[in-house]
Amino acid sequence: MAAEVWKRPEVAAAFLNERSLLIPDRPRQLDVFLRILRLAPRQPRRVLDLGCGDAIILATVLEAFQEASGLGLDFSPLMLEQARERLTKFGARAATVEADLGVPDWRAHLQGPYDATLSGYAIHHLPHNRKRTLYREIHDLLAPDGIFLNMEHVASPTPRIEDWYNDAMIEHLYLRRKERGEDVTLEQVGRDFLERPDRAANILAPVEEQCQWLREIGFQEVDCFWKYFELAIFGGIR
Repeated sequence: MAAEVWKRPEVAAAFLNERSLLIPDRPRQLDVFLRILRLAPRQPRRVLDLGCGDAIILATVLEAFQEASGLGLDFSPLMLEQARERLTKFGARAATVEADLGVPDWRAHLQGPYDATLSGYAIHHLPHNRKRTLYREIHDLLAPDGIFLNMEHVASPTPRIEDWYNDAMIEHLYLRRKERGEDVTLEQVGRDFLERPDRAANILAPVEEQCQWLREIGFQEVDCFWKYFELAIFGGIR
């Protein structure tokens, strides 16, 4: 399975140390999560973070909601190591578990219901049929009025728009790397971005299509709440 690439330590480390830190508009994306959670009909007392990576989303939510507790789930040992380090300061309020979202038994590690289920740049590695099934599993784990928010890499609607996204990302990465003092060219950054080993693990679906899947499952108030080319935040309420 293409997503298995994330179990390779060098691939996980490259994401943790480089691209995850350089995602455009990261503070704004986290702000959108917090704004929606504050306004949601059910306050996030029990939070689930799927494909948590280094747990930046879960840690941000636990900082903002002092009465919340959270569980971060990932199948990469290196990601979970970084997550545990970030979550240490929350003590018993935070925990992690190793599980694979690609198979239905990931739920065996959980005790629902959850007030909020969150995900960041993880579900797009799954085949489309599995994505749809996972969204239904998430729906079933939520409490009534519980919310699902997905910060995700989605498909461009046309090849030209995909080129525009690649151009924007390459320029952004180039500027950030130059700010860090790296001696790189725009062409080199472009090659690194387009030839990165985890790119083959991307199985992207348009955000409009995924929102429709959520509506068909039974989610309410479904929308795309933020978007920058192929980066999007979408979700809904049970």
